[in-house]
Amino acid sequence: MRRAALLAGAGLLLLTGCYRVQKPAQAQPGAAGQAVARGDGKTLRVFIWSEYIDPDLVKAFEKEYGVRVVLDTFESNEAMLAKLQGGGAQYDLAVPSNYVVQTMVRAGLLQPLDKSQIPNLKNIAPGFLNADYDPGNVYSVPYQYAATGLAYNRARYVPRDTWAEIFGPDDRRSFVLLDDPREVIGAALKYLGFSANTTRVEELRAARDLLRRVVAKKGFQGFDGGPGTRNKLLARTVDLGQIYVGDLLIATEEDENVQVLLPRQGTTISMDTLVVLKRSPNPALAHRFIDFILDAENGAQLSNYTYYATPNAAARPYLDDFLKDIPALNPPAAWLTDSRLDFIGELPGGRPQRLYDRIWTELKSR
Repeated sequence: MRRAALLAGAGLLLLTGCYRVQKPAQAQPGAAGQAVARGDGKTLRVFIWSEYIDPDLVKAFEKEYGVRVVLDTFESNEAMLAKLQGGGAQYDLAVPSNYVVQTMVRAGLLQPLDKSQIPNLKNIAPGFLNADYDPGNVYSVPYQYAATGLAYNRARYVPRDTWAEIFGPDDRRSFVLLDDPREVIGAALKYLGFSANTTRVEELRAARDLLRRVVAKKGFQGFDGGPGTRNKLLARTVDLGQIYVGDLLIATEEDENVQVLLPRQGTTISMDTLVVLKRSPNPALAHRFIDFILDAENGAQLSNYTYYATPNAAARPYLDDFLKDIPALNPPAAWLTDSRLDFIGELPGGRPQRLYDRIWTELKSR
């Protein structure tokens, strides 16, 4: 997964727009370009990341309820917002990242959920509910998530479980940082003991000073996305790489020496969500689909296909053993409550926001 910064409104609003790892293309149920009957109760139109749902799950839903599902895809939160705000298409469901939910609420794009129609919401682990991005889960339910970790090839080097491997004074190891402002600055902040979403100017300045020293190291090999970092680790050309955990699993299948860990200081996490759109022609069907996805076995089938982590506690017994055995994909439950896992949040305007942007501009210019 790689991310990009978004310019929004008159100021610099640093959101991060996720881009999913691509699996081999498969025919999607329905056709996005076909006309969709409005309000017929039989057609569900879903706006979702590409290759982010098992087609067999969609077919099972269609068969069970005698309906048709049409998938339309996007490659970034920015593209999703632009299309929805343009009003050129009507969907029932969308799958935004957590830090976009409140943006969508303010834009009048979402309708509150009717939880009486989502009994399987009980399957979601409590630590993933009532998050700051949507208190009370008024508008969203968790879908899939990914943490950011420290990747390595144990045939070349085995690190300690700490961000000090990159941010400490030692300059004996080669490493790559993600090409993403919130992830890089966020990791530095976590190493320093601060929140990855801090707006305290003094904390951001401390992270800036640390990162200046880090990118000046001889071992710094630049910024890269998940696939590029993964390939460097497979080729054993670097010792370490900051990476989204889900991005590394393809490499682990290819070479079991390529591993990833979550540093003990904590890290960032991004949650994708399911929301019902304000203009949904079929909101009842949309709620039924959400409940279907939150079923325990269906939730496991979803993660077994995407390789992303599931917030569905009831799904865990049904996960492939390969996914169960990766600690970085299943952080300790305590991490969700002791501030070691920070959901990347939407930044407010003003001085802290400008400082994030200036830090990143300076790092990239070096």
